[in-house]
Amino acid sequence: MTNASTLPAADASRPPTVLQIVPLLAGGGIARAALDTAAALVAAGGRALIAGPAGPMAGELRRLKVVHIELPPGRDSLLQASAHVRALRAAIAGHGVQVVHARSRAAAWTARRLARQAGLRFIASAHWPVRGESWPARRMERAQAQADALIAVSDFVAAGLKTRYPAAGARTVTIRGGINLERFNPAAVHADRLVRLAAQWRLPDDRRIVLFPARLDADRGQMCLIEAIGALGRRDIYCLLPGTGAAPTAFEQALKRRIEARNLGGIVRVAPFCEDMPAAYMLSDAVVAGGEGQGFSRVLVEAQAMGRPVVCDAGSGAAEGMIPGETGWTAPPGSAEELARALDHALRLTAEDRTRLSDRARAHVQAHFRVEDMCRRTLALYAQVAAAADRAA
Repeated sequence: MTNASTLPAADASRPPTVLQIVPLLAGGGIARAALDTAAALVAAGGRALIAGPAGPMAGELRRLKVVHIELPPGRDSLLQASAHVRALRAAIAGHGVQVVHARSRAAAWTARRLARQAGLRFIASAHWPVRGESWPARRMERAQAQADALIAVSDFVAAGLKTRYPAAGARTVTIRGGINLERFNPAAVHADRLVRLAAQWRLPDDRRIVLFPARLDADRGQMCLIEAIGALGRRDIYCLLPGTGAAPTAFEQALKRRIEARNLGGIVRVAPFCEDMPAAYMLSDAVVAGGEGQGFSRVLVEAQAMGRPVVCDAGSGAAEGMIPGETGWTAPPGSAEELARALDHALRLTAEDRTRLSDRARAHVQAHFRVEDMCRRTLALYAQVAAAADRAA
C-alpha cells in the first residue's frame, strides 16, 4: 500500500490555514475525515475551518477549536455550489485562508472558483469513481481534476481519475481513510453498552447477526443483500439495516416493502439509528458493505478493527480495505447468489477461526488504517501545496 505524491517537498513547521468544504456534517466517512484532519491541523499549530450545512457533528467543531462556516442545506449540486461561492468568499478573506480542500465534486467546483478569484491553491478529495453521468456532473468532475493536488481514497478511485483525466495523474496521491483505534477497540467496549444496544435493537439471543451500516438515502447494496439473505435460506440469522434516526426516507420505505415481499420480516429489519458503532460491531457476526463502484469503506475498516469478518463487492475500493480470504470475503457486484456464498463463509467460522481472523484483521488495520497516518499525510500535502504557492508568488 504505497503511493508517493510528485508534489515538491516543503517545510511543514508552520502549518497553513485550511478551509475544508464538506457536503454535510452528519456523520459518514467524509465528515469524519474532515473533522479528524482539522483536529490534527489545529494540534500542529495551524488554523482549520470547515464549511458545510449544520448537522449532528457541528458541535464537535467548537470542542476542537475549528471554525464552522455554515452553508445553507441542499443537494450537493452545481446550483448549490454556485451559491456557496458567494457565501465563502468573505470567510476566506476574513480568516486568511491559504489552502481550500474540497471533499466532494460540487465542493471542487466551488473551490476552483474561489481559488481563481483569491489566488489560492486548492486540493480535491475524490471519494467515488469518476462517473460523469450528466452535464453538471461532468463539469464538477473536470473541476475536481484541475485541483493542484488530488487525493484519491483508494487505488480504484485513483485509476479511474487517471484514465479519464491523464493530465491529473502526476497530481494524484492515494490517501486511504484512517480510524481512531482507541475508539474502535474491543477492549474499550464495556458490557453495559452491548446490553443497552441489544435491548434497543431487540436482538434475539439465538441468531447470528449480520450488520449492514449505510445511509438509507439511496441503494448502497441493501437491496442486493435482501436478495442474498433470501438465497442463503438460513433462519438462524438476523440482518440489521440501521436507519437514519429521522423521518423514514423513500428508499427506507422501499426497503421495507422488499423485505415483506420476500417474506423476510422476521429475518431482515430496518433498525433504529445507532450512535455507538463500536458496540454495534461487537454484537455482529458479520459486517457487510456494498454498492457497485464504491470508492472506499470506513465501515469495513472499523469492523475489522473490532475483529469482525467482513464482506463487500469485489473490484471496488472497499475491497482494498481488507485481505480477501483472510479478513473477509468478496462477491461480484450485484450478484445475490455470490453475496450469499460470501456471507455463508463468514457465518460458518468456528470459534477458533474467528479468533485467528480477529487477530489478522486488527493487525491489518493497525498497520494500514490509523487516523494518525491519514492526518500526517494530509497535513504534509497541505504544506507542500502552500509552499508551492509561496514559491510561485
